[in-house]
Amino acid sequence: MNERIWRKSFTLSLAVLIMIAMSAAAAAAYTIDGDLDDWGVNPSSGDWIADPPAYYVYDNWPSGPTSTGSIHNPGIEQCDVEALYVADINDSYLYFAVILSMPPDGYDYYNYDGSHHLIAGDLALNMDNDDGSGEYGYEYGIKLTNDSRTVNGTIGDVFYMPDWERLNPEVAQNCAEFSNMVSGTRTGHADVVYELYQDWSGDNGWSNYVIEMKVPKSALGVTGNGTADIQATVSCTNDVLTIEDFEYSEIPEFHTIAIPAGMILCLFFIYRRKRQG
Repeated sequence: MNERIWRKSFTLSLAVLIMIAMSAAAAAAYTIDGDLDDWGVNPSSGDWIADPPAYYVYDNWPSGPTSTGSIHNPGIEQCDVEALYVADINDSYLYFAVILSMPPDGYDYYNYDGSHHLIAGDLALNMDNDDGSGEYGYEYGIKLTNDSRTVNGTIGDVFYMPDWERLNPEVAQNCAEFSNMVSGTRTGHADVVYELYQDWSGDNGWSNYVIEMKVPKSALGVTGNGTADIQATVSCTNDVLTIEDFEYSEIPEFHTIAIPAGMILCLFFIYRRKRQG
């Protein structure tokens, strides 16, 4: 094979290898943009079940599909938590999505004793599958609101061993024991999008919203493979969804990331030696 043909063959092989690696990475990852099509989810088309490897639970009150076995009546539509999703694609992150009717700034609910400001609950995680570690068993939480009644920080902050409270007990239906963190030790930050859900903008006369997030495993104390329980609710706990025994993997070691780079370097040195003689 002459030099010119070899050079072309090498360039083509390298380009194909890079394209395959990039395509595989793109296909595996979830884009944090508030669009759940990459999860395989589109409620407006009746698609509530997420594609593998995601775990899911959904319960759209009052007449929508349910995977929970029972449907909570959240009272007002704004307290409805429609669906919860979580996935591990064997990289350095865990991915979560929540569909709910609570707007990012919350909602003022009025009853006989005045106004009550309702908000989304913080995402609660029992990462060691031990109900005895952490308050109520949930030793990690992800902050999903800027409400001043919750732990100091920004949306997406991850906290260890938080103190949990039900922020609106005066209007609570007590589907969960707690809703939001009021203190804790910050361990990291997640990428979060909380916005109007374009694929399913409303039902029962109210808007729907999506929370999508990408959380570093290191912020959740992941040191190996394990199982976790996840809870999503609102500050009055009038509706709650949980995923139990979600299986997650350890943070990948460097060599698993370096293999594609090594393959490219190998091709480069083969080409270099070929040129040198």
